[in-house]
Amino acid sequence: MHLHLRDEARKSERRTPITPPDAGRLVEAGWKISVEASGKRIFADAQYHDSGCDITEPGSWTNTDTDTVVLGLKELPEDPPALANRMIHFAHIFKNQFGWREELDRFRKGGGTLYDIEYLVDRNGRRAAAFGYWAGWMGAALALWRHLSRQKDEPGPNAALSSFAGREQVQAEIQRLAKDAPLLPRCIVIGALGRSGSGAIDALKIAGCDITEWDKEETVDLDRDALLAHDLLVNCVLMTGPGLVLAGLDDLAGADSRIATISDVSCDPLSDYNPLPIYRAPTTWQKPFIKIGGNGEGQTIELTAIDNLPSLIPREASDDFSSQFTPVLMRFDYGEEWQAAKQVFTDKLKLALER
Repeated sequence: MHLHLRDEARKSERRTPITPPDAGRLVEAGWKISVEASGKRIFADAQYHDSGCDITEPGSWTNTDTDTVVLGLKELPEDPPALANRMIHFAHIFKNQFGWREELDRFRKGGGTLYDIEYLVDRNGRRAAAFGYWAGWMGAALALWRHLSRQKDEPGPNAALSSFAGREQVQAEIQRLAKDAPLLPRCIVIGALGRSGSGAIDALKIAGCDITEWDKEETVDLDRDALLAHDLLVNCVLMTGPGLVLAGLDDLAGADSRIATISDVSCDPLSDYNPLPIYRAPTTWQKPFIKIGGNGEGQTIELTAIDNLPSLIPREASDDFSSQFTPVLMRFDYGEEWQAAKQVFTDKLKLALER
């Protein structure tokens, strides 16, 4: 097996799906691993080299032979127009997001296969590896940090962000603000039983907030008035189909709505399955929060929806993900997770060709 770890096209992406120690374990198991040099990846090129990997030029994945498996995290650059390899990454196209047909057409032209990491699931539908915990933790932490900083007229994380040295840096800011905060927010986490939800709850506990935890049972017959009675909302719901709408702009502007800060950890505004149809595009590291209106108490509602939250704490996120993902890679591509992801790709490619 020849695995090629590509340098991420997105400038803010510092995570890696495989850490140097886990790459070393794959090398010991007989894998050949090529790692593209990167000036932004949280682990140095030398660490991969010391683990037995070959270091190659950034972007060299486009010239690999077709038997090579290309591994990354986020979406691909626009070129090349045809994709011939077996490729592993989060593509964000299987919920009919903008441009999904065009992206699949690249695989049709080249004859390659996409194994989307989001769809590596076992027979019970549980994802084999995910960044969920740290996405939830970071998303809730940003919202809480911003909510508390607004009470003191401080920018907090509303200024441009860069990756943090570790969770302790974020935690210290929240604890400082919470220590003499006039009022701690009443928080609600939707999707509380999942990985992201558990991370969000842990982050909100830093300040000792009152936390309401909802999951599927509480959203089947949604009590929207109860939801709107909170000050801070964190959405961690993983949608696989349409149906659930947590709140619209009219709901948030209602007389009884108290919500002032929203973190949409799930961040799927370009999908028909978005349970928070209140914004049109993800927010960014340069502008983490946007204003979306006012609530019933006359407060401005701010929303954050960053689609690569775990990259803000890349070391913890990469260590956690790699520990989950390495055993799954060992089963490439015969394991049930890989077969499930391939079936999703095959079905969606067929649908794209039927237009």
